[in-house]
Amino acid sequence: MVKATPVLGTIVLVGAVGQLVLGFEVAGGLDTLRGLHVLFGVVGLVLVFALLAIAFRTKTSTIYSKVTIAVLAIVVLIQVGLGSQLLGGPNELMLPHEVNGFLIILLALVMGGITTWTARRRSNVAV
Repeated sequence: MVKATPVLGTIVLVGAVGQLVLGFEVAGGLDTLRGLHVLFGVVGLVLVFALLAIAFRTKTSTIYSKVTIAVLAIVVLIQVGLGSQLLGGPNELMLPHEVNGFLIILLALVMGGITTWTARRRSNVAV
């Protein structure tokens, strides 16, 4: 299960970039993509919580990776909440929703960097 972490992390990162593109398309007036954007957001939430569970169950996870994925999970929850409110119509939440999308991408990159750094450090110690 631990080997799935880099794959899941990559899927989350690529999905977040795709979500950002989809979100800008929806904001630009392409309402037909709204359902797909919502679906990908919910799937992303599930994947982030899967990564959170893996990080806290794996004994080799560093405190840095645990904190990063926990913050990412909170930010994704906020993103889903903002998106749900946007479906109701208050457009003043559009900017925080967009900024939060960029923050998700940044946190996913940081999480990937921490995972890579930790894996390299462990492989150097094992040699």
